[in-house]
Parts: sequence; structure tokens; C-alpha cells
Amino acid sequence: MKRGNGDPGRGIGGKPVEWSCAFDGTAVIEEGGTLSFRCELPISGCIDHWGQKYRFNEPVVVDARVAGDISGLGMDFALETRAEVDCARCLEPTLFQVSKKGHIFFKPLPEDKGDQDKADSAGGGDDLVFVPSIEGEIDISDQVWEYLVVSLPEKVLCSEGCLGLCPSCGKNRNRGECSCPTSGPDPRLGVLADLMKDGNDEAPGKGGNSNGNAKE
Repeated sequence: MKRGNGDPGRGIGGKPVEWSCAFDGTAVIEEGGTLSFRCELPISGCIDHWGQKYRFNEPVVVDARVAGDISGLGMDFALETRAEVDCARCLEPTLFQVSKKGHIFFKPLPEDKGDQDKADSAGGGDDLVFVPSIEGEIDISDQVWEYLVVSLPEKVLCSEGCLGLCPSCGKNRNRGECSCPTSGPDPRLGVLADLMKDGNDEAPGKGGNSNGNAKE
């Protein structure tokens, strides 16, 4: 992915409609209870998150392994892609790696609502997903989208040593120093400095003792 390839004008408000990452539950059972598969999901545009625009122009690659039987299927998966966002210090476009692992447990949809409530509360640390049938096609693209969005970092730096922007002129300090003074007097101290001038008896504590108490 080249810098700037993502189209910042094309917002992605939700899972792309063309996404599909499915496996056949029947094949898992017939293959002795395990199945591995890979999906490549195209994505181009930007996601608004954390008040920033994350630009994408490379597919999201998903590697998954499913195991289980007719009572339920557990799936471990990992997603990988690359994206671009502005550096949090100098605002330069910065390419970064997106990686996320997850676990989902698929169960047949209970016929009784009370049974489903019990299953929801017993989900533990897994992402529990109910499907009409284990013996059929199960699409995980909704879950992949959710994991992708929550994996986006709040802050990305072009480098750990990024010098950021000059607060006065806005120049990128990574490209060289500007002519702005590195520091200056705090304007809030100006009034105090005037009061402390020689001959100003109104200065706080002037003529007092070592504790700054005014003499009587």
C-alpha cells in the first residue's frame, strides 16, 4: 500500500456489502470436527473512528480454524491488514499494521426463548453467536467487521522519536528546525514582574520579613 492510496472522500459507514467470509458447518462435522479456511475481504475507503480517518486500500485477510460437532462450533481466527492514518504528533500520513485475534462460539438457535437467555448468560468470555443451524453455511463477515473496527489504535506515531509540529508556526520539526524561539517568558508573569521592579512598594511582601509578611 502506497501512502495516500486510500480514498479519504469515500467513507465506510459499516461492513462493505460485498463482504462474505463463510464456511460450511456440515463440512466441519464430516471432516472429523475440524476445518481451516482463509478469506480475503476487499476494503477501500476510510473508517471514521476515535475522531480520525483510517484509510484502507488493502484486503483484510482472515485465517480461521473451526472445531466442534452438531451441538456447537468454536472458531479461533486472526485478521490482518494495513491502514493509514495521520501521525498523532506531526499529522503526516502513516502506514500501520492492523492485527486482531478472536474466538467465536456458534450454537443452534434455541426454540425456546428461555433457553436462549440461559445460553446468553453462560457464554463466558466467548463471543456467542446463534445460527439457525450448525449444518449449513455460516458467514462470519459481521464479526470480522466488528473486530476490525475495535482493533484500530487510538494513537499512531510515524516514529517513536517524532518531534511533532512547532506550536507557533506549525512547521514539521522532523524536516528541520524553524526560526521560532524554543521558549519564551510566561505572559502571566508579566504583571508580577512589573510589581517587583525596584522602587515599587506595592509589590507583595516588599519590605517584609523573610516569610514574606508585610511589616507593620
